[in-house]
Amino acid sequence: PVTALDTPALWVDLDALEHNIATMAGVCAERGIDWRPHVKASKSPDLAKKLIAGGACGITCAKVSEAEVMADGGVTNILIANEIVGPTKIERLVALADRATLCVAVDDERNLREISAAAARAGVHIDVLVDINVGANRCGVTPSKAPELAELAQELPGIGLRGLMGYEGHVMGMNPEDKEAESARAADTLREAIANLRAAGIEPRVVSGGGTGNYWIASALGALTELQAGGGVLLDQSYNDQMKVPGHRHALFLTAQIVSTAVEGRAIADAGWKSTGMHTGIPKVVEPAGLEVLKLNAEHTILSRDAAAAVEPGDRVTMIPHYSDSTMLLHRQLFAVRAGVVEDVWPIAAAGMLQ
Repeated sequence: PVTALDTPALWVDLDALEHNIATMAGVCAERGIDWRPHVKASKSPDLAKKLIAGGACGITCAKVSEAEVMADGGVTNILIANEIVGPTKIERLVALADRATLCVAVDDERNLREISAAAARAGVHIDVLVDINVGANRCGVTPSKAPELAELAQELPGIGLRGLMGYEGHVMGMNPEDKEAESARAADTLREAIANLRAAGIEPRVVSGGGTGNYWIASALGALTELQAGGGVLLDQSYNDQMKVPGHRHALFLTAQIVSTAVEGRAIADAGWKSTGMHTGIPKVVEPAGLEVLKLNAEHTILSRDAAAAVEPGDRVTMIPHYSDSTMLLHRQLFAVRAGVVEDVWPIAAAGMLQ
């Protein structure tokens, strides 16, 4: 049983996870687009395999090292939705292309030529998506510059043009009205890039983007052929409370143990910010009732307790992490739980994979 796990224990409710997977896959199927969920939060090949089994066409990764772990774990259809720059990273990318079907984002001619040269030397093929700045002002070219990069990608050896990418990360935490307006503006920017490619005689096979915080909007706007949203399968507090993701269930939980009630009105548990990321906020107690997280120290949860919370050292407290991305990477295993019983243990094999 989950109650027998040593603490802190990070676990996923399989029933909720499967509901969330079916929800996201269903939205994509209904709207006629592919689902390529991001695994930068989950970092687990076992969880990635459940996404594939649930209808995903492949996965999205953040880094080459993350993609290497996924490929080693048997998940080999991978988009790296970042620019892979510099000889060290490009050599790793090319080596990975020998055992995985790869696509990467590009927004720079020199980078495109370097990937091409390395891939051609190694005799491998790597697809690219021309990255479009749809308002986040992080990476990506303007729509007017897309044809130039796309034409070059078609001409160079070792690479192939798959299409376009535009990630609207800036909209995720907006209020609903602004989120709809800015998501539509991002889709318009992508449509402009698509039109520019078509005017140059190029048909993008894939237009990829969208995040959990707006996927139900982005998938309906007609610009995307592929959705990258993935974190919503775990549904942490930020997705539920701040981004208002509809129709999902909380699936990721952290169980800690009360270690002290010596201070009146407080209870102290054994999970601090080394167990759950807090840069976006603090976790929320699910059970028992009467406890509320006040703050996190490195190894301790500081909880307030009301008169009804008759907890003692050794009792368990279960919490919902505020943000899965900054929690999963702190752990090395994820317990897969159904109806309170551990069914499996999934290594979080890509934790620490930052290169």
